[in-house]
Amino acid sequence: MEILLLPLLLDPSLTNLSHTTRSLITSALPTPSPSSTLSASSKLAQLPPSSRAAAKIWAEANDSFILLSDSALVPPPNPPAQDTSRSTLSAFAADSPSLAANLHALLSSRTPIDHPLCTECTALLQSELQKQLEELSRERDAYIAFERGILRNRENLVSGRKVERERDELGEHDVEGTQEEWESLIRRKKELESEEERLRKVLEEKEKEYELVRADEKRVKREEEQVEREEEEFLLSHARLQTSQSHLQAALHTAQTHLLLSQSLLAHLESANVYNDAFQIGHVPLHPNDKGSITVGTINGLRLGGRPLVEWDEINAGWGLVALCIDRVGLKVGCLFEGYRIAPLGSFSRIEDLPPGKGVYELYASSDLSPARLLQNRRFNTALVALLDMLRQLVEHGKRTNRGWGVGNVEIHKDRISNYSIRLPGISAMQMPALPSMSIMGLGSSTPKPEVDAKRERDRDAEGTGEEQWTRACRAVLTVLKRVLVVESEAERAIVGANAPG
Repeated sequence: MEILLLPLLLDPSLTNLSHTTRSLITSALPTPSPSSTLSASSKLAQLPPSSRAAAKIWAEANDSFILLSDSALVPPPNPPAQDTSRSTLSAFAADSPSLAANLHALLSSRTPIDHPLCTECTALLQSELQKQLEELSRERDAYIAFERGILRNRENLVSGRKVERERDELGEHDVEGTQEEWESLIRRKKELESEEERLRKVLEEKEKEYELVRADEKRVKREEEQVEREEEEFLLSHARLQTSQSHLQAALHTAQTHLLLSQSLLAHLESANVYNDAFQIGHVPLHPNDKGSITVGTINGLRLGGRPLVEWDEINAGWGLVALCIDRVGLKVGCLFEGYRIAPLGSFSRIEDLPPGKGVYELYASSDLSPARLLQNRRFNTALVALLDMLRQLVEHGKRTNRGWGVGNVEIHKDRISNYSIRLPGISAMQMPALPSMSIMGLGSSTPKPEVDAKRERDRDAEGTGEEQWTRACRAVLTVLKRVLVVESEAERAIVGANAPG
């Protein structure tokens, strides 16, 4: 698409532009001024009374403008001199484009807008200039109002100074009135002066009082600040003390709770029988279904005696607890046993000879009939007798030290306690098993002798009575130990109660 560019058509007023018109337009243009560093007030002071230079130019213009326009622009028609006027107009028309170009260049250099302008641009420029004119008019009105206010203030100030000057210049003879009125005024003046002097003194006193009050106020403020600081420190200290008190109170409650628990535990421990808890001694019937059956002593639920209904494992464990009880009680009361010492090893406890003796006696037995077991069972009887002798030494030590065990009519003598033998019956019957028949070995007849058979029969008849006696002897041993344990527990409880605080 091709764009058709048309030449710019100038206004007819610019076509017939004269030198005078160009000079008039040029003089009306604003001159470019360099950038000034003056303040706004200095610029205002330098402004001329009329801010429109063009109006001043138009106001000072003379009548030459009218004569030129009448003579040059609209020449009178002169038909006879038609050729001369045509030549003059042709020369002027030839010079008009250069004048217009120079005018456009000058306008472009003096204004921020490039010239020439089209009709639309001119309309836009006129509207923009109209807005600037309105703004400048409002600004001018504001400056005028400000100037008028300054003038009024200046007039008021001048009039006030004039009144004061006239008042100061008023003399003695300028007052109208009689001599009496003047004297009265003089007296009144003196009175007022004296009153003024008095009031001045009062004022000075009041000022001194005021200074004192100010000093007191400052002192009170300082004291108030000091009190506030002390109060703040007191509150902080009080808060710390409250926090510490709460912590101490919580610690006290905790300690009291621990004390109550400890006291409860102590009371429970004091009321508890330590020996009875460790060695619970009692008795049970040997045959629960038979009311006439003998009773068997027990220690911690283990039956001591009652052969052959009670197995050897249970009896051996019971004798191990008896040995441990005698050893612990003897150690507590300070009894030194003579001849023997106990090696408490549970179901395999032993009684050993004190040096220089080297004998070791097992405090456990078995129903095995092997030759080795038979020899061990014989040592078991020796261990029972030795254990009974150690129990006797313990009881005699209690009597010597007045421990108040009071075993009653229980008497221990050698291998008997309460006239019951501690030796296990049937050990003599537990002889070596019969050797093979002599006839088989070629040494003669194997028929047993009548005397041996009779002895074995008597042993079988007395076997039941011997087991009962051994069971009663075991129960008597437990009875003595029970009495010793009860008395020692009560004595220990009395000692703890006497040493308890409060």
